[in-house]
Amino acid sequence: MAADPYAIDAAFYDAIHGDGGDDLDFWLPLVAEHGGPVLEVGAGTGRIALPLARAGHTVTALDPSPAMLAIARQRAADEGLAVTCVDGRLPGTELPPAAFAAIILPNDVFLACASADEQGRTLRDAAKALAPRGRLALDVAGPGHWLDPDGNGEPILAWSGDVGGERLEVWHVRHDDLATQTRRLRIRYEATAGDGQVRHVQSEHVLRYVTFPEITSMLEATGLRVLDTWGDYLLGALTNASERLIVTAELVEGAPGPRVAT
Repeated sequence: MAADPYAIDAAFYDAIHGDGGDDLDFWLPLVAEHGGPVLEVGAGTGRIALPLARAGHTVTALDPSPAMLAIARQRAADEGLAVTCVDGRLPGTELPPAAFAAIILPNDVFLACASADEQGRTLRDAAKALAPRGRLALDVAGPGHWLDPDGNGEPILAWSGDVGGERLEVWHVRHDDLATQTRRLRIRYEATAGDGQVRHVQSEHVLRYVTFPEITSMLEATGLRVLDTWGDYLLGALTNASERLIVTAELVEGAPGPRVAT
């Protein structure tokens, strides 16, 4: 069995992100408009899945990290929320066909796919699980927050704060490759105790960045029609300076299904 890719991150995730986030006020009304059941791909510790369940939706939380899901599962159980936690990832996890009115891929989850082919297969799997006229929404880095090789190797303090009596600093070091549209991101967690002792652990992830034309092409190849595109969580227009790229699409009723190359 493969090692948990986010076991280290899981221990710090809730302390850093809390129960909110800039995107929560986007996802809650979007799902409320289109209804459920809803599938969240890359649900982590339940930062979005649990508020959706609190709002009355039936939620399936899919994630490849047992450590992340254990936290989400316990939090849901403690609150008696209708959240089904599934250990797995797209592509590759068998989902019930036409089961979900909405499928969401928040906060760069789509970029965790290692290649354009894997991203396409992820959308094909999602489309098969989407009910007719169902909605899919994904949120990735926008044009103003794209790859930048000029910053390769430079440590960036991404977050700092007090956690459990320790001072936690989270450092990011990236290595961007424009040719492959990938970022290798090393995340270093440094916790300083009251006596000055420092402990540190780190994780590493590879993200494959995408452009709007790529996303549009991938969606159309699965029988999904692009509906809306935004550049931020306040529904601002997508521009060259936009830090986010948010796309919603609808499964066309009667569509023949994902196209397969021959």
